Amino acid sequence: MLCAVLALLLNGCADTRYAVDYVGTGASARQRVAVVPLENLTNYPKAGLIVGELVASELYRRQLFDLTEGTALRKALGGLDIEPADLAESVGAAELAGRLGVDAVLVGSVSEYGYQHGLHEEPVVGINLRLVGAAGEVLWAASHSTTGRGYIARDSVNAAAQRLVGEMVSILQSRVGAP
Repeated sequence: MLCAVLALLLNGCADTRYAVDYVGTGASARQRVAVVPLENLTNYPKAGLIVGELVASELYRRQLFDLTEGTALRKALGGLDIEPADLAESVGAAELAGRLGVDAVLVGSVSEYGYQHGLHEEPVVGINLRLVGAAGEVLWAASHSTTGRGYIARDSVNAAAQRLVGEMVSILQSRVGAP
């Protein structure tokens, strides 16, 4: 019985750290927003694209903003002749918002996406996001990281990323006053 209780307690363990959570002025629900592919700072191939899609999916689910559809976004970005990983450095977020005809762009990076090796392989995810308005002002910024949950049945990296994205979007939602 003691082992079962201990296993249940350990199964729910996860460590989420909030390094930054900033809200500027001007962020509001129902703005027209484009979620651009995130810069991948990890060794995991396509981590920036994966997490960017998770963020867009969560924003679609909550209907927090009017999002630019992915195909239209890729078509607009295709004309810039810039790799997604270089987007944040090559084109300013404000300029990009103007080119895309949106109120704001969600940009950022993935700083961790993989397994931390040790006694147990722990999934770790680190995400840095900024919502930047068309005038160049930072409307919201967050930098969060987490490790996986579970002792007996571990989270996958993707499950940890989905949970972390959900937490970040919940904070954004509460700050912009959306239902």
